[in-house]
Amino acid sequence: MWVPWPQPWALGLLLFLLSRTRGAENHLSLLYQLTAVSSPAPGTPAFWVSGWLGPQQYLSYSSLRKEAEPCGAWVWENQVSWYWEKETIDLRSKEKLFLEALKVLKGEGPYTLQGLLGCELGPDNASVPTALFALNGEEFMEFDPKNGSWTGEWPEVRIINEKWTQQAEAVSKERAFLLYSCPQRLLGHLERGRGNLEWKEPPSTRLKARPSSPGSSVLTCSAFSFYPPEVQLRFVRNGLAAGTGEGGSGPNGDGSFHAWSSLTVQSGDEHHYHCLVQHAGLSKPLTVELESPTKSPVAAIGIILGFLLLLAVAAGGALLWRKMKNGLPAPWISFHGDDTGTLLPTPGLA
Repeated sequence: MWVPWPQPWALGLLLFLLSRTRGAENHLSLLYQLTAVSSPAPGTPAFWVSGWLGPQQYLSYSSLRKEAEPCGAWVWENQVSWYWEKETIDLRSKEKLFLEALKVLKGEGPYTLQGLLGCELGPDNASVPTALFALNGEEFMEFDPKNGSWTGEWPEVRIINEKWTQQAEAVSKERAFLLYSCPQRLLGHLERGRGNLEWKEPPSTRLKARPSSPGSSVLTCSAFSFYPPEVQLRFVRNGLAAGTGEGGSGPNGDGSFHAWSSLTVQSGDEHHYHCLVQHAGLSKPLTVELESPTKSPVAAIGIILGFLLLLAVAAGGALLWRKMKNGLPAPWISFHGDDTGTLLPTPGLA
């Protein structure tokens, strides 16, 4: 189910526009983020898609696998049998359109063509379509279902519009998806997957320190595998607020999210700090203490393995001493099938 993430410079449109739908209570949107590249790296797809229900990624597709697949908790959605086959057919059609558009673009490449297509239910349950497109990270055209054309001020818009309108039923399919198919799918997910949308997963947390410039250290507070995506990480020094630091957040491939925040402090002062984590999946704010080397899981595992290895060596040595005491040969002296028990060769034999 994993598909490669686009490069950071190719995520601008997605992160900017999806931020409008990432409120904790806003689940009434269905958006598809499509990306095509003119010069994919070896082993990476030329086209890939992520589907979003509100702030949750529920679908993935790439030109390598050629199949639409559910993500995260939506793997267990009780969906109708033909649903994912329908998604696959539609996204293969979108893949063809996007890659053909890249071929007709003139000028210096490489190009990254993105689209954000979908719908959102308003307060009156009326569906509002979204069909925006970006070229190399800059929004440059949109599709208007009323007049059935792709419009924008860039010269590339005319080239792509002419190419796509030449495709049989391209305009009618785009209209049908935005005005009918998308709202129906959204309502179906709200009916069958309501429990997924109310999913709350508390974060796993960690606070670590590393040396920085002379006389200072960097504290990093990390939160892993949580949902919904809203989380607050704050630093506390001796019970007093010390700021939020600098950091960021992002989605994981399984539908959950991760976040981190870093703060520069004086060397030797690290253990006076804690990290305070607030999240909807926690009944109360969580205080995270600085992780010391003795508390490191890797160090603990190493100690345990070393102790077990020492026990194994001691047991082997005791067994060897006992066998040799009873007159038996050491285990590294091996016998062949025709040996008669003589440890040294008979004189005169080669």
